[in-house]
Amino acid sequence: MTEYRLAQVADYLCTIELAAVKYAAKENGATYDKFFGGVGSFKKNWLKQARRKMLRS
Repeated sequence: MTEYRLAQVADYLCTIELAAVKYAAKENGATYDKFFGGVGSFKKNWLKQARRKMLRS
């Protein structure tokens, strides 16, 4: 169960980072806008929280 949970977390963080790349390149589609909201909402609510939880090496 622990490995499954780690896989879910990794998938979530990869999805957030991919969305950040797509928003930066202005390649986001309607699905991103429906799920995350606009670019400002995405950065404020999703990206900020995900990057705050990143491990620093």
